[in-house]
Amino acid sequence: MLWFKNAIIYQLNKDNLFDTQAITNAVNACPFVPCGNTDSMRSGWVSPFGESQDNPLVLDNNGQMLLRLKKEIKILPSSVIKQALAEKVTQQEQLFNRKLKKAEKLSLKDEVYIDLLPRAFSKYQFFWLWIDTVNKRVIVDSSSFKQAEDILALLRKEMGTLALTPYTSDTPLEKTLTKWVKESLSFPPIILGDEIELKDAVEDSIVVKCKNQEINSQEIFVHIDSGKQISKLKLLDERGVSFILNRDYTLKRIKFDNAILDKNEDFLPEESNAKLEADFMLMISQLTDTFKSMQKIIEEIITV
Repeated sequence: MLWFKNAIIYQLNKDNLFDTQAITNAVNACPFVPCGNTDSMRSGWVSPFGESQDNPLVLDNNGQMLLRLKKEIKILPSSVIKQALAEKVTQQEQLFNRKLKKAEKLSLKDEVYIDLLPRAFSKYQFFWLWIDTVNKRVIVDSSSFKQAEDILALLRKEMGTLALTPYTSDTPLEKTLTKWVKESLSFPPIILGDEIELKDAVEDSIVVKCKNQEINSQEIFVHIDSGKQISKLKLLDERGVSFILNRDYTLKRIKFDNAILDKNEDFLPEESNAKLEADFMLMISQLTDTFKSMQKIIEEIITV
């Protein structure tokens, strides 16, 4: 399903410009290829419209680009490797009539792993990537910075350079969110949700998590007064989306209202490509408005 569940936002350095043709060329140069007999993992681009060879690998609508990465991981349970290794060690010890050394067993383990790979099961993962050439940013639908960096590495590999930095601000977001809640500030259409996480400002392992909780309540204020700062906060955009904002500026558990999800339900089954493009433009319009509002709110809170 297209609709992003997470958003890790990268901003392009101001002295660089996106080139949609260069991005398209980079993607076309690295299509997904299944794992070979000795591969434990492979990643590559597939079409957002489906994996048919006739579909383009890039959806580009006036500089708004949608990419989809496919990752194949070979699954070899440790118990299977352990059993195969034990059998191999027994055979070798019987052959040489002696106990194998540790180094010899490690060497055999590598051989066993390579021998088992062609018979391993494959696990597939898919990741969406939205490139906004208008606002010079990249948004990765991933919950992990490491995974997002691995995805961007494929583009960098072919483009030579892609100077991106995760979105941030000079003031730590924990302080901004804490001030927002503590001073009961109001910034419609973005309103506070009912979920929060607070961490001690000195000892990061001291964590308080609350769900279904009135955020502007005395209970929350007590934690803030004791020195804790907000590390996660659920927010609602009254225009149709909710999410968890983390202190590293990532958005998790993004959910779109049914009123938005149902807007393009009139497309016929044979119009799936047109529906995907319409859903993409609808989604990025909503998220662009949300990002813009959030950026403005953060700047206002800092200057208050």
